[in-house]
Amino acid sequence: MSNLTPEKMLKRTTEYAKNLAKAKSGYVAVGLPSEKVGGKAYGNGMTIIRVGAIHEYGLGHNPRRSFLNTPFDSKMDELSKAIGQQFEDVFKGKNVEVALGLIGATATNISKGAFTTRGYGVWPDIKASTKQSKGSSQVLIDKGLLRGAITYSVRGV
Repeated sequence: MSNLTPEKMLKRTTEYAKNLAKAKSGYVAVGLPSEKVGGKAYGNGMTIIRVGAIHEYGLGHNPRRSFLNTPFDSKMDELSKAIGQQFEDVFKGKNVEVALGLIGATATNISKGAFTTRGYGVWPDIKASTKQSKGSSQVLIDKGLLRGAITYSVRGV
């Protein structure tokens, strides 16, 4: 930076300030963002968002099988590293929206990873009758609609 002219330095610091303002107001929603999943529903009319909420928090005879909070907690180091790297890159001039998108992609992959690892080992097993009726012992995977709907949305940028 020592060989920058005052004009180039001013331009660079102005760009930093703009990026920091965008980074301050921008965020990424991960899971089942309404603008992307919205009215999508199963054949019985139940929305994917409702089914996701039932499994994320548990309801009635459905035990909690968190595919967002618990995986993010268990993979916090990986997620924090991705966030740190992207904002380091923003400081170097990377577009904030692109950086947030990459953070969203990382978080989406962590969430979807819960489906193949039984919630990173913490989801309760399904009942024998459920295994028999769906012909599989996979927890929370039937047709893959919920897992396939998990995505991210960059907002506020």
